[in-house]
Amino acid sequence: MKRLLFIFALMAICVSAKAETLAYTIILRELPYIEGTIYISATCGDKELLKVAIGVEEDTVAIPVDLSESIGEEVSIRAFQDLDEDKQLKFDSYGRPAEPFLQTKLIPQKEHTNYNFKLSVLQ
Repeated sequence: MKRLLFIFALMAICVSAKAETLAYTIILRELPYIEGTIYISATCGDKELLKVAIGVEEDTVAIPVDLSESIGEEVSIRAFQDLDEDKQLKFDSYGRPAEPFLQTKLIPQKEHTNYNFKLSVLQ
């Protein structure tokens, strides 16, 4: 029993240590549609920092991400809102995105933990 409690305590320490490194948040505000799925990725050079799919239930989505090893470096953020659930960004006949999207760069700062963005919608 003591051994089992020790294992649970060790797991809790590991989880809390990992939670501390995810103190950064990418926030997508004022989503144009409250439906579909947000696909978002963040990369720094060749290193993938984030790659997730999140179902949209509100007009704001907050995504925790570990940017601690990318402080002061350029991070590329790409996202799109998949409205037809085909897991691909649709393009119109002119090659422009037909679904809400984001393509930007940021340079994380130690004192700045929340990064707010809006998806673009081309009409």
